[in-house]
Amino acid sequence: MAPLKIICILIILVGLGQGEDIIFFADDHYKSSSEIVFSASATNPALLPGQSILEVSLANLGRINEIIPISSNGSPDDILLEIEEEMNSSMALEIRASLEPIGPIKVTSGPQYISVLPAGEARSLEFNLSIDRKASGWYNLPLQVNYVRQADVSVSDGEAFPLRQPTNQSLNLRVYISGYKDLLRIAGVQSNLYPGGKGTLIVAVENFGEDTISNCSASLMAAPPFHVLSPDHPLGELPAGEMAAVSFLVGVDGNASQKEYQLGLRLRSEGRDLVVPFELSLKGSESLLSHPTFPLIVLLAFLALLTLAVIIMRRQKLLYGRIKRTKRW
Repeated sequence: MAPLKIICILIILVGLGQGEDIIFFADDHYKSSSEIVFSASATNPALLPGQSILEVSLANLGRINEIIPISSNGSPDDILLEIEEEMNSSMALEIRASLEPIGPIKVTSGPQYISVLPAGEARSLEFNLSIDRKASGWYNLPLQVNYVRQADVSVSDGEAFPLRQPTNQSLNLRVYISGYKDLLRIAGVQSNLYPGGKGTLIVAVENFGEDTISNCSASLMAAPPFHVLSPDHPLGELPAGEMAAVSFLVGVDGNASQKEYQLGLRLRSEGRDLVVPFELSLKGSESLLSHPTFPLIVLLAFLALLTLAVIIMRRQKLLYGRIKRTKRW
């Protein structure tokens, strides 16, 4: 390959690498431009003081940007194998995720380990927490993710030799501690949610404080497998000792399991930002009563029965007329 062409390819790769070190083997046939980007979210972002378990979803949002040819020298089999191996550059390996304590939140469990996390996939982590009983409000928990990535790969005589390097990313998990001074509690929850569907979630919230909560709006705090499809619910005023019902349209991932999930109802008002957690279980499958076409099914069934009744009555009338004429003869 001409030196000028190689220089141009190097310039392109450095630009695509966004400041990362670009590593080449001397006998490279192809070079991938890729990135690994982690995203972490708390599955149960609303916690109570005391001993708690924080569930975290760690996702690899990385991707392969481009596979660029470097040299055509070599056997076709080696070149094809190198292309396949270069696709692993967006895969995170030997992940060690450590949650760091902050303020009144202590982490009582060690780092979580994931052997491999391909791009576009997520894994669940769990951390044991000890939360001071005086804690209340929002906290940002640092999550340190150390991992190994494939920087380059060389192929010779049908055997791949990957070059791997350690790296890390720092993330933040935003959680809410519902302290004992908070003035809300969940009076009831009703839903028809099931895996792979969407439906209405109704939450009844009670103000058991001594003051009216003015100009407040409610929002649903949820993480996958739940997806909130409706905007915030305006409540106006919530007087002391009274309850209000709020409803949200929620979608559920098809791979959601039938277990108890923790969500949070968030009320924001003048100078207040309160969150109260609650638990929700999914139904096994869509029930007939919750199906949007259920009223139509009932109507069609009623019309069918009515039609059948009319037919039976007409036949009975005809049969009675024939019997009557027979008696006359």
